[in-house]
Amino acid sequence: MKRWRLSLFLFVTFRLSMLVFWPADQLARWSDYDYFYNLAAWVDEGHWPYLDYWVEYPPLFPFLSTLLYLLTGRYATYAAALALVQLAFETGSVVLLACLARRVVGRGRVEETVWTYALLFAPVATWWLSFDAIATFLMLLAIERWLAGCRDQSALALGVGGLVKWFPLLVLPVALRSVRNWRRALRYGALALGVVLLVIGLLLVVSPSYTWASLRSLGSRSSWQTVWALLDGNLSTGAYAANRLDPQAASSPQGASPFVPVWLTTILFGALYFWVWWRAPSGSGVRSSRRWVRFAALTVIVFFLWSRGWSPQWLGMLVPLVLLSLPLDRAVLFLVVLTFVNLAEWPVLLSRGFTQWLYVTVLTRTGVLLLLAIDLWRRLR
Repeated sequence: MKRWRLSLFLFVTFRLSMLVFWPADQLARWSDYDYFYNLAAWVDEGHWPYLDYWVEYPPLFPFLSTLLYLLTGRYATYAAALALVQLAFETGSVVLLACLARRVVGRGRVEETVWTYALLFAPVATWWLSFDAIATFLMLLAIERWLAGCRDQSALALGVGGLVKWFPLLVLPVALRSVRNWRRALRYGALALGVVLLVIGLLLVVSPSYTWASLRSLGSRSSWQTVWALLDGNLSTGAYAANRLDPQAASSPQGASPFVPVWLTTILFGALYFWVWWRAPSGSGVRSSRRWVRFAALTVIVFFLWSRGWSPQWLGMLVPLVLLSLPLDRAVLFLVVLTFVNLAEWPVLLSRGFTQWLYVTVLTRTGVLLLLAIDLWRRLR
């Protein structure tokens, strides 16, 4: 057994042992698992996501969650089943991380990259907080297939990832930047977005009102746990409280109105990212694997800084990119600090109603992300 495979074996057995030793519903105490379960339970009344009520996620996970509910029924069994499904995807992410490490940082660092990922707490938290482990796998699959030269497979993985969460589509501008031939760039973008548009289009035909409501819902969500939320005076987790059976409720304002207009921050960050995108090394520089991954990590961070909301499980998507982009000790330092800030914010403070401490945690996290972005940009250049 290769040494990184031993790390993979321990990674899987450790998480399975957690699942056996502690009840899944207890492990998911601070997560959204019960929220997903309660939504899926509407199928007992004949309600399906996107067809009979709106949800704030792309369609694949709501349908997967409903299927798991139909197969399990009880919450404890549902939580265990969802954990096992995510563990399968997270195991795939570790395999992809090993493949990417071999290509990006060299064979000598594959083992330590894998066991470092296995020992970090952020992926464990992501596993139990939400369903981002599925999106992270598809994002890494798109990156690995791109760097392996299988562009069509990469685009398809990106499209499927966009149907789980929108985040994997952040890889799209990175890929397009490194394509000189506009026809190939057009083909890649068309394949990736075509997968998303095909599924969304079918849902629009079957249930236009609830599908449009689901797509609009993110625009009405209040800012949460970001600098923008502090400016808006929204000191909460940004959970939805609207009537999901009413399509109009999806676009009803949630929380205080933006202090800084969304259109203004979008223009400013769009201009900033376009400058970064344009100034990023072209030709062989961007196509070199490590610079490509650094550019992807930088893209994700710019998105986080622009986003009006922050959820702690999002850090799980950044972990493998940072491990591949920076020297290992520096990567671990950034990730451990961000992990402790996340833990302080949720569940330590917000679950106890200490919302005033958001001024500390949010500003600290934003500062660390800015430092990480600067570090990545310097190394990218």
